[in-house]
Parts: sequence; C-alpha cells; structure tokens
Amino acid sequence: MATTTLMRDSIVGDEWIRQTVSAVPIQPCYDDKGQPTGDYLTGPVRLAFASLFTLPAANAMNQNPKFRSMLLFPPPSIVNFQPLYDEYYKVAAAKFADRYQNGQYYGIRSPFRDQGEKMKYGGFTPGSTFLTCTSKFKPPVVDARYNPIVDESKVYPGVWAICAVNGYSYHDQRNQGIAFGLQSVMIIGDDNTLGGGPADPKQTFNKVQNVAAPIVRPENLARNMPTGQPPAPGGAPAVPQQHWAPPVPGLPQPPVQPSDDYDFLR
Repeated sequence: MATTTLMRDSIVGDEWIRQTVSAVPIQPCYDDKGQPTGDYLTGPVRLAFASLFTLPAANAMNQNPKFRSMLLFPPPSIVNFQPLYDEYYKVAAAKFADRYQNGQYYGIRSPFRDQGEKMKYGGFTPGSTFLTCTSKFKPPVVDARYNPIVDESKVYPGVWAICAVNGYSYHDQRNQGIAFGLQSVMIIGDDNTLGGGPADPKQTFNKVQNVAAPIVRPENLARNMPTGQPPAPGGAPAVPQQHWAPPVPGLPQPPVQPSDDYDFLR
C-alpha cells in the first residue's frame, strides 16, 4: 500500500499526489480560441462536505442554500497558489478598493483557510489550504473521460477531483469578501472515505494509564445484576472479576493488578 505523508487519512501515496499536482497545476482555463474563460483549474483536491447532486434544504441558518463542496488542497510546499491569489486580488481591487491599506485588504473575508480549522474531521491537514466553493446551479460532474457521473456514491468525502472555479465578491448583511464559485467537477481518483465527528479515542485518552479494574464483592454483583441475566451457577458473577476478601488487620495489602480487559488504556 502506498504511503501518504502529505495529507491525512489518505492511501494514494505521496508520489501520485506530487505527479498529479505537477501534471495539472492551478491554472487559468481557456476556450477553443485560446481566450481565458475566467475560470481556474484547481489541480488535484479532495472533496469534503460535498452537495453536488441535490440542493440542500433551506433552514434558519441558511435561507439561500447552494450546491457546494469544500476543496482540500495538498500542502503549499508542492502547490503554487499564485494564480488563485492573483484572481483574489483582481476581484478585491475591483470591488473593495477602499479597503486597501499598507499593502493588504482589511475588513473582508478571505476564501483561503487553513485545514487545521477542521482538524476534528478526517482528511483535513494542518498547514494546507481549503476553499469552500458554491454554485446556484447544479455543477456538471464528470469522470476522467468526460462521462457524466449520475451515481452519487462515486462522489464521497475524500474522493479526488479537479474542479473549475472562479472568483467573485459578495456583500450581505453579515459579511463581505471574496469567494470562489464552483463551475464544474471532474472525479479523478479514489481514496479513503473521510469521516467526521468525535476525535480518535486513542488520542483523547492517551494520558489514561495504569487504570485498575474495580474490586467488586460477588454478593453485591449478584444482587445488582439486571433482571433477565441470571448469575452463573454457584452465585459467581457472569463476567470475570477480581474476588474481594476482607483485609487482614496488620498485614500489608497487595497492589491491585490491571485487568487484561483494560490493555487498550495503556
């Protein structure tokens, strides 16, 4: 199995990522007459939280839902973001010239975000960039041979794609800034399916060590056993437990040894 160190939760290997970034870097798109279309190819990215086939339902927090996906880029050490940066500054200069001071724009939201913000979700790699791209219209989704993809299971969290995006400005009641619209998507390769939610228990509990199993009086265990789960013959507990014995006055007590059942805590 290929080793991937450039991105979390990936099995495609560093070499494939490097080769694909080199073969299809971030670049402007051109029409058949060689004229720029205004769109940009992202190069290889992984999709996360994609909603490309069905428009999400409106709710109190999002009254104007759009088709969307987060695009997870490989690390900037191998990706040249300059074409997208140039587009950002071009749009910002056209719409927010009054927000420019000391060589930078202030008071507007940038679309370039660090994947470390979403570390609790699979695949997000600190130090690498992600974009959240949206579209009012359902974007075309094709495979590497330009065949339309209709099977939604082919577009899962973590799949590799190359997207066409374009920059635009926005100004609503809450925020103003620059974003990139999602124009179309080409699925180019499979990878691990990304998950989300709770953190890895091994990381959460890595400081929990040398936890001993409790000493339980057999008679109490039998008395408190749930209804419908009779004790084993002879009154012994149904699960292995350390047997309790009254302490003998004046004698040192042996240390409690961890149970094998708790090896995962070490």
